[in-house]
Amino acid sequence: MNKSYKNTGTLIRVFFGQDYDLFGETVEEVLDSYLETENPKTAAKVCQEAEYLLSLNDQALTEAFESISQGEFYPEPWGETVRTFLEKIKSHLSARL
Repeated sequence: MNKSYKNTGTLIRVFFGQDYDLFGETVEEVLDSYLETENPKTAAKVCQEAEYLLSLNDQALTEAFESISQGEFYPEPWGETVRTFLEKIKSHLSARL
């Protein structure tokens, strides 16, 4: 995995992985749980990483996301695309920092 996405990768794999329901039932609830346990500086880094990822074209974004999530999370069952999922992460975290 690209080290420049390590904070986003941790968020996705830990909080949205197989035990996501420990943290919430919606993307917003899971992100609120993340903010309760994570350092605000780390959450700000997730926003920066998401901003960079969102600047990629769709193919590069999908490839990067697959590498970051390591097969432990797919946004489609949540009713999201990779792009809309990252937009939601960035928006939700930014609004609460």
